[in-house]
Amino acid sequence: MVSLNWLRTTAIIPGQPDPINFLMSDNDISSCISSLWDKDKNVRALNMQKIADKGKTAVPSLLPLLSDPDWVIRYRASEALGLIKDPETISPLIDLTRDEKDHVRYMAAKSLGGMEDPRVVPVLIGLLSDSHSYTRKIAASGLIGKQDERALLPLKLAFESESDASTREILHDAICSIEKEIT
Repeated sequence: MVSLNWLRTTAIIPGQPDPINFLMSDNDISSCISSLWDKDKNVRALNMQKIADKGKTAVPSLLPLLSDPDWVIRYRASEALGLIKDPETISPLIDLTRDEKDHVRYMAAKSLGGMEDPRVVPVLIGLLSDSHSYTRKIAASGLIGKQDERALLPLKLAFESESDASTREILHDAICSIEKEIT
């Protein structure tokens, strides 16, 4: 008899969904989504990962969560969409970068930063002036490797005015990355 753990450890291809979670039914996805409201942060994180492992088929279940009144739900939905990397979710994630809650904005920035699409660069540039230093840091991190000259001057200006040392470090890395790519 083959165990689920054996299957997970031997049949998983790096970068591909977990084959067990991939076989989840829509009811299983609904159950995982319901668990996003659990009081335990670890339960929420585990279920978010299970949803993300389902891939693009989970997107229709996640999109309505981006407007949930609970910021934790918006955060987890954004996180899952960032792991799925479906280009169709870029516009809703861009909308989320204007969320009132800083955690939601930085997760939207992180999700967008992981996508290779020219639409994300202007949004990440805009987030370099966010009121929350971690959001600025994640936006700068998302620009690393984008090879987009439009980001160079805004990164340099953000570096000059940034007071947070760890954010300045990432801004510097992003500047160096783009300068290296364009020369």
